[in-house]
Amino acid sequence: MSDREPLLSVRNLKKYYPVKNSAFLAANRKLVHAVDGVSFDIYEGETLGLVGESGCGKSTVGRQLVGMEQSDGGELFFCGKMLDKAEFKRQRAQLQMIFQDPTASLNPRRRIYDILSDIMVGNGVCTRAEAKERVNGLLKEVGLPENSAERYPHEFSGGQRQRIAIARALSLSPKLIICDEPVSALDMSIQAQILNLLKELQSRLGVSYLFIAHGLGSVRYISHRIAVMYLGKIVELASSAELFKNPRHPYSQALISAVPVADPEKRGVKRMITVGEVPSSIDLPEGCAYAARCPYATERCRRERPELVDINGGEGSRNKHLCACFNMEVAREGVATHEGVIVHEGASAREGAAEEPAVKEGA
Repeated sequence: MSDREPLLSVRNLKKYYPVKNSAFLAANRKLVHAVDGVSFDIYEGETLGLVGESGCGKSTVGRQLVGMEQSDGGELFFCGKMLDKAEFKRQRAQLQMIFQDPTASLNPRRRIYDILSDIMVGNGVCTRAEAKERVNGLLKEVGLPENSAERYPHEFSGGQRQRIAIARALSLSPKLIICDEPVSALDMSIQAQILNLLKELQSRLGVSYLFIAHGLGSVRYISHRIAVMYLGKIVELASSAELFKNPRHPYSQALISAVPVADPEKRGVKRMITVGEVPSSIDLPEGCAYAARCPYATERCRRERPELVDINGGEGSRNKHLCACFNMEVAREGVATHEGVIVHEGASAREGAAEEPAVKEGA
């Protein structure tokens, strides 16, 4: 596989859930549009961050990639081959997942040795005779002592349990690991340790990550590129540096504006605040899903759905800055930035043409 070819390509991925008791006939049953046409690429040794509000569909994307959810549409390509059922079965070991809650993802009745060794022996990675040495090697890889193998999950702290979960994901030497909010349940100091561990492992092993989170601080630190999701769709995708320096979608601007700044001199900074409720994922709006909350929305936004377009005209998906917004130039002009923090606050959507957003002092 060429360095320019993506390790994983996702094309028009969809996942819908039927609403219970919505209709007797399946044809008339209402659907929750959890993932509604998502596309992106991940390259070898790269981390793609996937961010958005709770319920936007980012975790559902991750679960589909490892086969925990069956897709309702779209195509997956891994190492240049389409992941149909037969190919997915062959490549399953190369796609692993780290979950948000390590306590719930580890069997409390099994020793760490059994948790790690059974996976490797069952997948033919090693024999029982070789398992002890490989388990000790995995524990060392994630910064745990060898005597951890004889202990049970409840004997470890939350950060240590997440290290065990990382060791389990690494046990089959995967090419891609889906990290589903792996640090959100941990203390801040422990979050930094886990993020540094993931970066070190990537540097040594060349593994790729899909890093799913709603906190932009951790995503910015670990990701090479970032995709922003809203109501089942990607609304912006760019390199980490480009997204924070030049966010073009109003929703991305609001997310970045919400990132806390550890500087007491900036307590009075004005921020962009998104108001209003997220539209229903069952009865989607006719036009842009963000129009009802966007300060720059026009009648066209309410009638038509914008598609992702490349702003920079970069060659290859790694260099592209994609955005789905009709008024991205207006949004760009209406927002001032200072060291990556947006200081202009938006207001709720208005009827007709977009007006100058209101400004409010930050706390």
